Amino acid sequence: ALVLGDPAPHLPRALAQTGYEVTRWRRHLTRGQLCSSWPPPGPFGEVWVRMPRSALEAAMLLHAAAARVGDGARIHLYGATREGIRSAARHFPDGTEAPVTLVTKRRCRVLAAALHAPPPRPDGLESWEIRTPVDWGTGARHWIFYPGVFACGRLDPATALLIECLPALPAGARLLDFGAGTGIIAAAALERGAPGAEAVLLERDAIALVAASRNLPGATLVLGRSVAALPGPFDLIVSNPPIHAGSAQSLHTVEDLVREAPGVLAPGGRLLLVAQRRLPIPRILERTFPLTNTIADRESFRVWEAGGRRR
Repeated sequence: ALVLGDPAPHLPRALAQTGYEVTRWRRHLTRGQLCSSWPPPGPFGEVWVRMPRSALEAAMLLHAAAARVGDGARIHLYGATREGIRSAARHFPDGTEAPVTLVTKRRCRVLAAALHAPPPRPDGLESWEIRTPVDWGTGARHWIFYPGVFACGRLDPATALLIECLPALPAGARLLDFGAGTGIIAAAALERGAPGAEAVLLERDAIALVAASRNLPGATLVLGRSVAALPGPFDLIVSNPPIHAGSAQSLHTVEDLVREAPGVLAPGGRLLLVAQRRLPIPRILERTFPLTNTIADRESFRVWEAGGRRR
């Protein structure tokens, strides 16, 4: 059995206990799971798909599931009512029978459908490419996204605010974009700076990194979660960091970034970070950096600058 997109071990463990050989896949880097930009080819006896936050991503994963089973095999989709599972039957691809509800419990349900014909789209991430214009103030350009990436198909207001604060990088400067997504912030920084600046994009979503590779073919791309593992130094670290783990708010990623950043910053290097103003970002920054400052404030977002080293 193949389990797609579930960070929790409960279902894979239950399947293994009933005799299944289980393969786990996630697009996001997670300890103990296969992380890549597309699921392994199979074939598999059945596939279980954890309901993602994006409806288009649900359709993409169900298409991938249908390409990995034989005729008559079942594809399952499971999740909570608040995640959209009640209306998720529409995401099953043509070529599957009408989905049925196998179980409903505690505002969650499991849907299943048997395959009777190949799915309509070719099997591969490239068939889900989204190309749309994006303008961060210097003119629209086509930008590549894939389902489920952050701010798919648009420039979100927090990123736009951070871009307005970017300094002009000198020739030879090294930039680190933490949680880079599709690469918009790094691209704007390189565009604003002198020729010869270098960009390193750190991202834990393998699919987002594929988009970044198409959008910034000259950048260095790293699938990872920690800046401490990167070869510094960097003159500037920029980030619109993730502040959720699943549906729950979590500041662990921000705290890890701030704690590790001084170890890879060059002397005089700076960290620029954007987040919602309601979050305790100043307190987190002040634990590590002696110099912190709010440099932009608009709507519900702020940009903070931090630098220096505590002795």
